[in-house]
Amino acid sequence: MREDGLKGTGLVKELLRNEGIRALWKGNVPAEGLYILYGASQFTSFTMINKWFLHFQDQNHFSVSQLTQLLLVGGATGFISTFVTYPFDLLRTRLVAHESRNLLSIKDTCKSIHALDGIKGFFFGVHPTLLSVVMSSGVFFWSYSLARDAAEEINKRSHGKLWGVEAMCGFVAGVTAKAITFPLDTIRKRMQVLRGGRASQMLIDHWRSYGLANFYRGFGVSVIKTAPTSAISMAIYEYSISSMRAMKGSAESRL
Repeated sequence: MREDGLKGTGLVKELLRNEGIRALWKGNVPAEGLYILYGASQFTSFTMINKWFLHFQDQNHFSVSQLTQLLLVGGATGFISTFVTYPFDLLRTRLVAHESRNLLSIKDTCKSIHALDGIKGFFFGVHPTLLSVVMSSGVFFWSYSLARDAAEEINKRSHGKLWGVEAMCGFVAGVTAKAITFPLDTIRKRMQVLRGGRASQMLIDHWRSYGLANFYRGFGVSVIKTAPTSAISMAIYEYSISSMRAMKGSAESRL
């Protein structure tokens, strides 16, 4: 983990000079596995947990507001998805942090982690990560709902429909969630590279050594990656749900 204050463009130039063009794709294979599994488990668990929680409220004769439900269900969704995919996240970070033109083998890296630390080695940094993602997922679905409500209000006033509203709301939600939880993301990556340590102590040491601003180093690059992904994911999710409902309604009308 670099602490020399190198900016984004300078970092890219140094990376290309010292490690070559392939360095920009370090960790891409475990990252692909992470994104596919995370996306699948995120939306599947969200739908299942949301249905279960609604049923639980009906059985116990109580209810919570929609925003509260989104915070709770979103947090639970993030917890499950993160825990399932965390070894891929750690492996990606280890491969990216290796400063050499010679790329690390995924197989050899897995063997090395297991030999040094056992199974727990694949979960270094999982505690701040779970806290970060539970907060991030809850805030994401909460802010997405608020953005959708605002968009619907604009639609009513303008007597039309905003184009790409799902993508725009997903973008806003992605930026909001990332901004709130990014400091925990920084601690997670440090723990992954440094092979553990206490998250609370690392947080204090990082604050004393580098200050608040350092917790947001790399935030711009992270948002450039995360926000469009959130926009596309929510647009596809909403479109898929709408299409399946339309198909179901069409099939029922023919019966």
